[in-house]
Amino acid sequence: MLSSSSYLFLSFPASSELYQIESKQLCPLDKEADATEAFDVLNPGKRRARRRSSAVSMPSELAEALRNIPAGYKLGYSTDGSPKLVRTRKRGKI
Repeated sequence: MLSSSSYLFLSFPASSELYQIESKQLCPLDKEADATEAFDVLNPGKRRARRRSSAVSMPSELAEALRNIPAGYKLGYSTDGSPKLVRTRKRGKI
């Protein structure tokens, strides 16, 4: 069931019907009647555009440190919390 202040759409497995609400009375719309206004009211537009993400600011010292990590390694942490280089896992083909 979809409803607004002026239209009501009822859908059951056997049938579906679009009604217009006039002075607290339900009046079924004729099959020949134009239902574009009812469609617009019952189906509000969806936002399709993606929001642009703002650029992330990174301190230049951190960017330089990350650039200095050699290929085949990643940044990890030891048990006491100090950073260390860890060899990346090489996954073989199955």
